[in-house]
Amino acid sequence: MDVGRNLQSCTTTLVDAQLFLDGHAVRLIDTPGFSDTYLSDTEVLKRIALYLEGMYRAGVKLSGIVYLHKLTNDKMVGSARKNLQMYRKLVGRKGLQNVVLASTKAQLVHDRTEADYRHHQLETTYWKDMIDEGSKLWKYDGERETALRIVRSIMGNHPRALQIQRELVNEHKDLLQTAAGAELNAEILAERRQKDAELVELKRLQEEERVEMKKEREEERRQAQADQESIRREVETARQNDRKLHAELLEKQLAKEKEASEEREQRWRREQEEILESNAREFERMREERDEAERRSRREQEALSRYREDQQMQQMNQGEWQRQQGYGDNAAVAFFTWTSALLALPLLI
Repeated sequence: MDVGRNLQSCTTTLVDAQLFLDGHAVRLIDTPGFSDTYLSDTEVLKRIALYLEGMYRAGVKLSGIVYLHKLTNDKMVGSARKNLQMYRKLVGRKGLQNVVLASTKAQLVHDRTEADYRHHQLETTYWKDMIDEGSKLWKYDGERETALRIVRSIMGNHPRALQIQRELVNEHKDLLQTAAGAELNAEILAERRQKDAELVELKRLQEEERVEMKKEREEERRQAQADQESIRREVETARQNDRKLHAELLEKQLAKEKEASEEREQRWRREQEEILESNAREFERMREERDEAERRSRREQEALSRYREDQQMQQMNQGEWQRQQGYGDNAAVAFFTWTSALLALPLLI
């Protein structure tokens, strides 16, 4: 027989082995346990029930049944409880007298005291009612001699039919109508109800999550709308500010242009006034020059008139003198007279 040494189940079918002990032929049957790695509990029950039914119909009864529990399990987990409960339903109350309850792998527990405590807990709590009904308690240390002593303790038992064998053969019950089948079915129904409850809870959580997600999406939508409205208002405000700024800039530009136009107009007026003043000064200068020219012309006319008068007087005087002095002297006087006139003329100008 193979021995499982890891987390996966080793026995998936019922295995027969035969040995000779103390002159007797002993038949050992290894069965898969419930909560198997590869088989469902229903399939395990079917295989065990079919095998036991065949044995019973052939007139073979069991002298003993050994139930093994590993002390390395620090807690009585659900699978161990299930195995123990199904074990009791298979055997029945009358068959408990031929049952051996053996703890195993105590040597693998880190503390010997802890291993003893776990064995004591099985004895006084989980296996107590079965022990009270006649089941035997053993500690299996993994040694061959210990295993043989356990087998020898069974060899003297009175062979008994198990409860499931009587139910299937004598009472002609269907597998699911047997105590083990009903227990399994109840467990399946309980598991189904548990799964249904979990499914309902899951649906409720999903619905709550859906509602919450819907609320979140609605809140996100409202927030998005609020953000869009805020952005729209910001854009509108920016546009208004832009138009206001543009109007202010345009107004400033118009004011600058107006100021520049006024400055150009004032400058043009000043230039025109300067031109008028310049023309007036030029006109005044020309008028003054004209007046001066007229005065000069009058002086020249006056000088010329005086000169002519002087000439006439001189001529008159010269004629008189010539008559008195003679011709030669007349030439000298004339020269002197013209020279004096020429000398006097610049003074009059």
